[in-house]
Amino acid sequence: MIKKINLLLMALLALGLCIPSGWLLWRAWTDIGQSADPGTLAYIGSAACADCHQDRHSSWHVTYHRTMTQLATADSVQGQFDGQALDYAGIRVRPVRDNGRFYFDYYDLESGSKLNRITIDKTVGSHRYQQYLTRLPEDGTHVRLHYLWHNRDERWVHMNGVFLGPDGRDFDEHVAIWNQNCIFCHNTGPQPRMTNYEDLQARARLGEAVDVSRDSRFESEVAELGISCETCHGPGERHAALADSFHGRMAMRLAPGRDASIVNPVRLDARLGSHVCAQCHAQRMIPDSDQLRRMMDSGPSYRPGLDLHDHVIPVSRDTRVPVLGHEDLFKLRFWADGTPRLTAYEYQGLTQSACFQEAELSCMDCHSMHAGDPAGQITDRNRGNAPCLRCHQDFRRESQLVAHSKHAADSAGSLCYSCHMPHLNYGVMDIHRSHRIEVPDAERDAASGRPNACLNCHVEETPLWAAGELHQWVDSEDSHARTFERLDGGPLTLSDLSTVLVGDPAQKAVVAWRAGQPDLAQRGRERAWMVAYLLAAMEDVYPSTRRFSSQSLDSILSDWPNANEVESMQVALADFDFMGSANERSAQLQRLQAVWAELDKSPWPAPPAQSGVNEDFLLPAALREELIELGRRQDKQISIGE
Repeated sequence: MIKKINLLLMALLALGLCIPSGWLLWRAWTDIGQSADPGTLAYIGSAACADCHQDRHSSWHVTYHRTMTQLATADSVQGQFDGQALDYAGIRVRPVRDNGRFYFDYYDLESGSKLNRITIDKTVGSHRYQQYLTRLPEDGTHVRLHYLWHNRDERWVHMNGVFLGPDGRDFDEHVAIWNQNCIFCHNTGPQPRMTNYEDLQARARLGEAVDVSRDSRFESEVAELGISCETCHGPGERHAALADSFHGRMAMRLAPGRDASIVNPVRLDARLGSHVCAQCHAQRMIPDSDQLRRMMDSGPSYRPGLDLHDHVIPVSRDTRVPVLGHEDLFKLRFWADGTPRLTAYEYQGLTQSACFQEAELSCMDCHSMHAGDPAGQITDRNRGNAPCLRCHQDFRRESQLVAHSKHAADSAGSLCYSCHMPHLNYGVMDIHRSHRIEVPDAERDAASGRPNACLNCHVEETPLWAAGELHQWVDSEDSHARTFERLDGGPLTLSDLSTVLVGDPAQKAVVAWRAGQPDLAQRGRERAWMVAYLLAAMEDVYPSTRRFSSQSLDSILSDWPNANEVESMQVALADFDFMGSANERSAQLQRLQAVWAELDKSPWPAPPAQSGVNEDFLLPAALREELIELGRRQDKQISIGE
C-alpha cells in the first residue's frame, strides 16, 4: 500500500498538480476505503453503471439474467401469440396479439363461449422458456398464467406439464402470485410490499380458511426488472457518488482492491463469494416470523458481501416446515442421501463437496457473469477439465488422466464433470449437472434411488455391473461380494434404463433424458433395444416422463445410420403430443407400436441380455407389467415443485 501511495504522489508531481488537489485525492483514497451498511444504501439501476463500466455493462446485457423479468413488449415476448387454440382440461386458451398488446383469451371448450380476456403485463424468463404474468386490476399483484412458451420445443406448454407432477391436476394448479416468491430471485432490489399480511393473520386466528398462495395482495416495487449489476455488486448509491468526482475515480483506479463502496464477488473469499450466487441458487427459509414479515414488506435483508447464513437458512432434506401437513415439504427435493435433485439448490450441492469444504472452491472458479456462453456463463476453457486441474495437477498429463479415468483422454469418460458432477437434477424442463462434486459409488446411488455417473453413459448396463467395475478400478477384492439393493425396488441385474418405468418422476426424467444424449456408450442401431422402454414410458402418467422419452426416441431415430429404415417411425412420432388428451396419446402410441412391430430388424445387433428386451425388440409382457407395477408404488406418486 505504501508503494501505491508513493506512486500516487509521484504522479501528482509529474502532472504539476497543486497541493489542494493532492489533499482531495488523499481524502478520496480514504473515503473509498470506508465501509457502509449496505442495507442503508439505495439502488440506482444498471444504466448508471454503464458510464464507467461500459465493457462490463455490455457483457452483462447479453445474459439471460438481464432478461429474467421484462415488460411484455414486441421486443421481449417470445411466444407465438397467433391465436392457436390450446386445449387442456376442458378449457381452450388462445394467445392473441391485438393493437400491440398481448392477451390470453379463455373459452369453455364444450360450449365455445368466451370466458375471459387476460392481458399479459410481464414476461419471466427468456432462455429455455418464457412465462407470462398478468396484473390484477385492483392492486399491484401479479399472477403467473396457465401457459408458457418453450423455446427449444417451439410450442406452448400448460404449467401442469412443467413440474414433476402427474396427470389429472386442476387447470389452475400452478397459477401463482409472482410477488410472493418469484419476485425475490428474478429482479433486483425487490420490495414485495404485501398489503394484507395482518388481515390474513387475523382471519387465520379466527379459524377462517386462508390460502396465502392465493389470498395475498401486494403493491410491489423493484429497483430494476431482471437480475442486474446491483444484485451481485450491492446497491450502488455510495459508489456512484464517490465516482462522481475526478479524485474519487482516480483513487478507485489506483487502488481497486481498496474500494469498499461496492462489492466485487471475485475479491471475496470462496464462502462469501458463493453466497452472492446462493441468494438465489440456494432454496432457503426465513429464520423467524418477524423477519418473514419484514421480508414480505421491504424485501430480503441480505446484500452482497454479507454472510448469507445470518439472513436465511439454506434448506436440506431434513429441514422441517412449520406448516401443518407440509412439514416434509423439502424432503422430496433431495435424493435419499441428501444430494439435491432439483435446480436452484446448486449452493447446497457445492457445500456438500470436499472441493468447497477443503479447497475453498467457489462458484466463480467455474462461472463468470461477464464471460463465456450466456447459457451457463462458462467459458470454453472451463467447459473442459481446466477448473479441476488447478488443484488436481497430476492429471494434466494425458497418461495420468487416462489411468485415472479408464477412458480415452478425448472421450466424455475423461471429462471430470461426467464422473464427478453427473446429470441428476431436474429443473426448467431440463436435466442439469449435480453441483455436489463427489466420487461415483454404485451401491450408494442404488440405495439412494439416484442416477449413477457410470450408468448415465452406459444405460445398457446394470447397477451390479457398475459396482463391479468401480471396485476393480480401485483394486477392491470384494468387487462382486457386496450385498445392496435399489431403493426403487428394481432388479440389480436389469439395465439401468428400466428406471424409466420403475422410478419416481425425478428418476424417470433423468434416465429418459439420458437415453437420447449423444455421449452414450452405444450409438446408432446399438440403441434399438431402448425403443421398447421409451415407448412404454410414453404411456406414463407424468407428462415429464412422456416428454423426455419421446424426445430421446426422436434422438435415437435421428442417429440411425440408415434413415430410411426408421423413417416411418419418425413420421408417426411427429404426431405424438406429451400434453395431449389420454385418448389422443393412446391412439398415437398404438400407431407407433404397430409401426415398430412391422420394421425389419434382422440386420440389427441383438439386444443386450441384461436389457430384458427380446429378439423382436419388445419388452416381454410379464416383465413390462412387473416394472410398471413397481413404478406405481405409492411412495413414487409424488409432485415436486422447483
